[in-house]
Amino acid sequence: MRRTAGFSIIEAVMVLLIVAVVVGALTPGVVRTISHARINRAANIVAAQFYLAQSMAGRQRRPVTLTVDASLKTITIADAVAPFTTLVVRQFGASSEFRISAFSASRTSVYILPNGMANAADTVSMGDGTYTQRVCVSRAGQIRILR
Repeated sequence: MRRTAGFSIIEAVMVLLIVAVVVGALTPGVVRTISHARINRAANIVAAQFYLAQSMAGRQRRPVTLTVDASLKTITIADAVAPFTTLVVRQFGASSEFRISAFSASRTSVYILPNGMANAADTVSMGDGTYTQRVCVSRAGQIRILR
C-alpha cells in the first residue's frame, strides 16, 4: 500500500500556531515604530512650516504671522500686515495623516520678519503620550528639532 503525500492536520495547526505567535510578538514593536515615525514626520513638517514662513516673509518683503492653535492642532501662516490674508493652514490632528494626540506651543503666535528673524523664540511640542518631539525656533531664526 502506498501513502498519500501531504501534511496531517496536526502538522498544519502547529505551523499556523507558530506563525501566529511570531506575528503576535512582532506587532507591538511595529506599531511603536510606525507611531514614532509619524511623530518624527510631523516634527519635520512643523520645521518646514517655520522655513516656509521665513521664505514667504522674505518674498513678500513684509512680516508674516505663524500661529499655533493647540486645540485645533493647526499651524496657520498669515500676513502680519493688513489685509491679514491666510496663506497656509496645516493640520496635525486626528483628521490628518499624522494623528497627533498632544500638540502645544510655548507661544501661540510668532511674527517672522523678512530677514528671517522672529519676534520671540517658540517651541512646538507634539507627541502621542509615550513619545514626544519638539521643534524650536530662536529669535535669530534658527530652527531645530529636539529629541
